[in-house]
Amino acid sequence: MLNFARPQQLAIKLLLRQNITSIRTDPFHLNCNGTILVDSIQHYASCVGLSPEDFMSESAKDCVVLQKGPLYLILYNNFILCSARKRWSVAHEIGHICCRHTSDGPAEEAQANTFAASLLVPSIVAEELVRRKVVRSPKDLCGIFGISVQAAELRYQELFCHPKTALEQELLDRYLPVIEEEIHGPMISIPHRPTFEHAPVIL
Repeated sequence: MLNFARPQQLAIKLLLRQNITSIRTDPFHLNCNGTILVDSIQHYASCVGLSPEDFMSESAKDCVVLQKGPLYLILYNNFILCSARKRWSVAHEIGHICCRHTSDGPAEEAQANTFAASLLVPSIVAEELVRRKVVRSPKDLCGIFGISVQAAELRYQELFCHPKTALEQELLDRYLPVIEEEIHGPMISIPHRPTFEHAPVIL
């Protein structure tokens, strides 16, 4: 039986490590204790004097992970992916790393997707927005959390299905000031695309 509680808990713990200033999680700039860095394949390839195709394969065109010791570099394909897909792909790979997966089997993929959903759309935060009538449909989740329609529909169905843990309540307490500011202030804006002037070289 798949353990979905562990990736959910790992995602919440990672969020609690952040300086939360927006409802929308920025998977490109997470504080991962210096062990996970994110860049585009195109930018990284130009930094190391290689072609983007050198980092891609038929089975890995969206996102690839390079590892050297304890350091992981997640590279996303900036030319193929839309914003929502890009964000999900990066969060998914962070899930593999945090769950310490050593393979990409069906069980590992399901857990990485659970992690990505919990990281990008924390259920207790989404449920609070439903209670406040800020979220009324899956489409609202797309706009607020920056995810695809498919991911939003699945996440919306999962809301209010499970009792909340003390860890999730702690997370909501961290989000409440941001929720108050964003729903009573200007429309939620999309974060700027990250740039990396000094990406580490991993070959």
